[in-house]
Amino acid sequence: RVLDERKALIPCKRLFEYILLYKDGVMFQIEQATKLCSKITLTDQWDPLDIPQNATFEDQYSIGGPQEQITVQEWSDRQSARSYETWIGIYTAKDCYPIQETFTQNYSVILSTRFFDITLGIKDPSVFIPPSTCQTAQLERMSEDCSW
Repeated sequence: RVLDERKALIPCKRLFEYILLYKDGVMFQIEQATKLCSKITLTDQWDPLDIPQNATFEDQYSIGGPQEQITVQEWSDRQSARSYETWIGIYTAKDCYPIQETFTQNYSVILSTRFFDITLGIKDPSVFIPPSTCQTAQLERMSEDCSW
């Protein structure tokens, strides 16, 4: 489950909730304000938020301040034959908890996710149940701007 989060006032920006059900191969896109729903075929593979086996170790460093530091490792999908990466992941060195993942395309960031307040397990499994408005979902992705 992914929630868009408003970080600033962006005129005409729609915020969505996404429920990704990989076993069913379907993603629900739910507009947060109106609960309008789209049901879209999910073609991406499950991302377990771990370090892929073919990842390149980039760096290890500490984040935080005095008496609050944690050691993290930075990994990427950079290969020696090319000079740039399309994925960079930062994970804690001790237990491999995700800190940040960034995906790029043509040298531009297309998705950046920061992880915080992580707890083990699923606190509320009901968040994976689409709302009743998804019973009559449209079959195409909704636009993120207000030009409906």
